Amino acid sequence: MTGPRVLLLESVHPDAHAELSASADTCLAPSPDADLPGLEDVRAIITRGRGRANDALFARCPALEVVARAGVGLDNVDLEAAARRGVAVLNVPDALTETVAEHALTLALAARRQVVMSANDARGGRWEERASYSGEMIAGTRTTVVGLGAIGARAAALLRAIGAEVTTWSRTHREDAGFEPDLARALDGADVVSLHVALTDETRGLLDAPLLQRLAPGATIVNTARPAVVRQADVLAALESGRVGAYAVDGFEPEPPDPADPLLAHPGVIVTPHVAALTRTTYRDLCLATVRGVLAVLGGEEPSGGAQRVRS
Repeated sequence: MTGPRVLLLESVHPDAHAELSASADTCLAPSPDADLPGLEDVRAIITRGRGRANDALFARCPALEVVARAGVGLDNVDLEAAARRGVAVLNVPDALTETVAEHALTLALAARRQVVMSANDARGGRWEERASYSGEMIAGTRTTVVGLGAIGARAAALLRAIGAEVTTWSRTHREDAGFEPDLARALDGADVVSLHVALTDETRGLLDAPLLQRLAPGATIVNTARPAVVRQADVLAALESGRVGAYAVDGFEPEPPDPADPLLAHPGVIVTPHVAALTRTTYRDLCLATVRGVLAVLGGEEPSGGAQRVRS
């Protein structure tokens, strides 16, 4: 196939790959960090999140016009380098709102109601363990949503719908009935915390030991943002002390995690393997929007149908 050369740092949905291949010469990296030869003609790069779209890669792609992230977060894309080189950056900011917010609610319910532990007891023939069951509802809890982008706002709405008393915090002021501009005050006495901030230099390690001390004893933390917005060592210490009762996280740092990591092994931890956005429907739609956005930019048009330019 002749056409603009597009480098895929990871695979995309087969329907999206077929649509891209009908108009472009595609090259799939054997791994997200592979050292590939022959990148001089690459005009577009697509990453799903693991592949690092950095200045070193850009330098090897002198014809590069656009980098697209099949998702929302851009912590794996060097935005400054892209701007300096005149490379457009795309993401799909609204495609994941419902699925990630729903996954956050799922993790919150699973953690509060001790679903994983109880299911394992029942399957393992330990029915008598129901006598020591200590799960709790979310209804009536003081719940704090950290980050009020589209996903955080939707998560707050879902939590309110099942009866949580929701306080919200964001780095910038947001119109929300429960908004508290001071993070420490927003976390004071929280029974449940749901994290939805983007990973930046300012948010890396945002939830640390001093802030964890402000939570209600036995609090539940849900992290469908990035694992690195939490100081993992501090969360482990809080779990061991009882300050935190459960930590439910989608993903880990690093990925895949070291099986010997004590946080991974802690009974109060629920980990899902970075799947909050990977429902079959969402994954297909996300990849199609990304591919169509890339083809639009390469054709001299503005992206539409979900993909958007990231404004520097």
